[in-house]
Parts: sequence; structure tokens; C-alpha cells
Amino acid sequence: MKQISILKVAITIAALAYSFCACNEHKKAIIIAEIDGQAISENELNTLIKQELFDELTRIYEIKKKALEQLINVKLIQAIANEKQMSYQQFIDYYTENKMKNCGIDSLLKQYKISTILQLRDTNMYTVPTHSPTAEFPRYYQLKGAIMSELLDSLKKGKDIKQYLYPPKSPSIDLSKLHTYYRGNQKSDVTFITISDFDCESCIHSHRLYDSIYNKYKDRVKFGYIHYSAMPTLGQIASDAADNQGKFWSFHDSLYVHKGYIDSSAIFNIAKSIGLNIDQFKKDIKRQDRKSKIESTINQLVLNGVYATPTIMINGRLIVDSNSKKEICHLIDEELAK
Repeated sequence: MKQISILKVAITIAALAYSFCACNEHKKAIIIAEIDGQAISENELNTLIKQELFDELTRIYEIKKKALEQLINVKLIQAIANEKQMSYQQFIDYYTENKMKNCGIDSLLKQYKISTILQLRDTNMYTVPTHSPTAEFPRYYQLKGAIMSELLDSLKKGKDIKQYLYPPKSPSIDLSKLHTYYRGNQKSDVTFITISDFDCESCIHSHRLYDSIYNKYKDRVKFGYIHYSAMPTLGQIASDAADNQGKFWSFHDSLYVHKGYIDSSAIFNIAKSIGLNIDQFKKDIKRQDRKSKIESTINQLVLNGVYATPTIMINGRLIVDSNSKKEICHLIDEELAK
């Protein structure tokens, strides 16, 4: 058994304490130290290391998520084993050996595209041909794993599997002073912020997902968009100029569906297509005060620990899996129910 360092234990306990304290911030502060009678509270400590604690909670969540997936797999196979009055291991052996016998090992190797076996010794990786004597045993177990993986995929298609394990909430980040564009229900207590970049491939792919969430909740949630990149881009400056004519969101949508590089021709074509006053548009693109707002916002995001796009925040809290509509909708519903 590997020894767990005292530091890791301390961080984990602190992370759990932070999770508990986050839900009980209104309670009396716990004093953890004093300097000549001047108190230092536990809340002060948690604030100082809030990002480290969140990272630790996220790591624990990932461990639990993998374990839950494995447990679901075990339960699915165990149910079939029970029907056949076999143990868990007996059924796996029975099923895989029958598959190998009926289909043939060579045929299955081709079906599962297993052409080589990877072997690890110390820190070195070795590739071994599947039909070599060295690969005989690892090939058998790898093939066995592929057969069971295929079986589990087929079992899951016919089952109503619901998971209620959700990632931890991040430390709250104050976005109120950042240059943000809003739509949806402006009076809502629930705010959904997208921090994104028109030139980012992941952001382009995620646009349709976030748009579908907006269409679902636009009457109940306040939606905001914040620019983020290494430095202000032409697309960001142009969309901000469109905002001066009340057409940020039309410009925003057009940029995300635009195919190809965003150059001056692209932005002026979009400006014309959405009916902007082109003379005004040209003047606003050159305005230094609006460019400075975008740049200042980018710098503030870095100071708040935002380093990637797209980033999603609901009521100031970071959403870990920004590509999961199910998770995002669950958390929005949770906030709406408060």
C-alpha cells in the first residue's frame, strides 16, 4: 500500500472543510490564530487558498466520477451474471471465451483494430506485434477487455442510467466590473456568463450548445458574454463597435457561423448584412476607449484565474464541464430553484 503524504491529507481535509464552510459562510467565523490579540479567521485562510482547495475538490470529483462509472459497469454485468446463476468473474470468462471461440481470435483482432500490444517497463514503452510469443498473454487480456467494453456499450443503450454526481462549485468570481454584453431576462437573479473567443476552435464548436441553452432559458436567465484572448482581436473590436448600434448579438452570431479567417472584408460584409451604419461602424472600430475596455477585461480575467476558452460561469461560479448540456442545465435549474 502506498503511503499518503501528510500534506495531501491536510489539503484534502482542508478542501472538504472549504466545501462545508462555503455553504455556511453566514455562520460565526472560526478563529484559527491570533497575533497579539488580533484574530485570523478560517475564512481568511480559505480565501487565500481558495483556488488550491477548489482544484483539490475537482481532483476528488474526477476520482469519484471514474469510480462511479466502473461501479455502474459492475452492476450491469452482475445483473446478467445473476440471471445465469454465475459469479461476476465466471460470467466474464464464459462470455469472452465463447466470443473468441465463435468468432475466432484473428477475426476479433481485426474487428477491434488491435494490431500491436503496448508494453511498459520502467518508464519505457515497447510495441509488440500481436502474433509474437511475447504478446500472447497481454493480447488475450486486451481482447477480453475489448469484448467486455463492447458488451457494456450495448447494455447501456437499453438502460435508463441516471447519475447524480456533480462537480464542485468553484470559488465565486466577481465579474460585475468587467466589460460584458447582456441579453435574456435582465432582471433575473441567475446569470449565465460565457467567456469566449471568436477565433477559438473549441468556442466555435460550443456556440451551438450555448445558443440552445440560451433559447431554453432566455425568459428566466440573464445571459452575458465576455471577450477573452491573448490580446483584443479584430472580431472582438468589431463586435464591440456593433454593440454601439445595439447589434452586438447579431454580429456575435454571424461571427460564430462565419467560415474562414476573420479579416476586414468579413467584418464589413457582416456589418452590411445586419444593417449597420457603416460610417459609424468605421469610427467606432477606431475608438481607443472601447479597445481599452476589452484589454482591461482580459487582464482582469487572468488575475481571476481564467486562462482558457470557452469558460462558463453561473452566478459567478466556474462550470467544470463546459460541454455538458445536462450538467449546465442542472446547475441553472438549481440556481433558479433557490
